Amino acid sequence: MAFTGRFLHLVALMLIELPGRDVRMSDGGFVYWDGDLYDCFDGLFGTIGGAESFEEKTGDEAPGGKLTFLPPSASAGAALANPAFQGARMRFWLGEYDPMTGHVVGTPDLTADLSIDTATVKVNGTRSVDIEFESAAKRLFMVLRGNALNDRFHQSCYPGELGMANATGMPRSTAWGAATPNT
Repeated sequence: MAFTGRFLHLVALMLIELPGRDVRMSDGGFVYWDGDLYDCFDGLFGTIGGAESFEEKTGDEAPGGKLTFLPPSASAGAALANPAFQGARMRFWLGEYDPMTGHVVGTPDLTADLSIDTATVKVNGTRSVDIEFESAAKRLFMVLRGNALNDRFHQSCYPGELGMANATGMPRSTAWGAATPNT
């Protein structure tokens, strides 16, 4: 993103790729980027009421954060908790726009590439939905229990591949690429 003028007109953009539709939002007003309209209001999501800052994590936690949406109706709020939305891709950009044309100038910088984790509908004086998101890095923490070095498990992963079919009666099996324990 190259800044072009004497005054900077910055805009934050968000794209959520849901099954069946995309949600394009900006942090205020509306702008056009790449032929698409990014608006501060969406018919299902409403407006963004607040944002928890994106946090890097340590240990066994993936980076993530939370956005609070103010949906336009109770039915829209309930629709945001759709389980099919879990895992939907969310991307955020920061760019510059031309206030005279309403178009984004150049190519905005991608600041985050995340996915939706959970949605929590709240009714406490105002209707809101908290959508928590996480980095795709969370998949690195998934533990695959039930994996075994035997033909049945190998066939479940690679149907028809018979590389483990005659590996029976072996005194001890060690998974390929795993470190051998010191004994």
